[in-house]
Amino acid sequence: MGSKGGFILPVLLLILAALCHSGHSLTCYSCPESEYTCNRTISCGINLDACLFIKADPLRYYYQCWRQEDCNYRYISNSFQIKKLEYYCCQKDLCNGSAGTSASRKMALLVTPLLAVAWTLYL
Repeated sequence: MGSKGGFILPVLLLILAALCHSGHSLTCYSCPESEYTCNRTISCGINLDACLFIKADPLRYYYQCWRQEDCNYRYISNSFQIKKLEYYCCQKDLCNGSAGTSASRKMALLVTPLLAVAWTLYL
């Protein structure tokens, strides 16, 4: 019975690790100009390594993929032709939305207690 337990734990940890890191391109919310919330997502291209959120004045919101090296006020202001704005750049899936957490993280948080219960019942 001890050898089975020694095998199951690494397998469960491997499954959990796969849920936490998907190994695909970055996914961001993508709404060129929208109301406060954006539900449309997109897989970013190879050169786009960040998610961008902009709150512009007058009140408009922008969500999209972006280059991390271009995440500065001057570059964003010039690109969008907006003089007054707040912005946020991040490099995790769906981090530029109001939810702030990715689906894979939510799934990992749901699966972890189930794995713990399965582990306890198995022993």
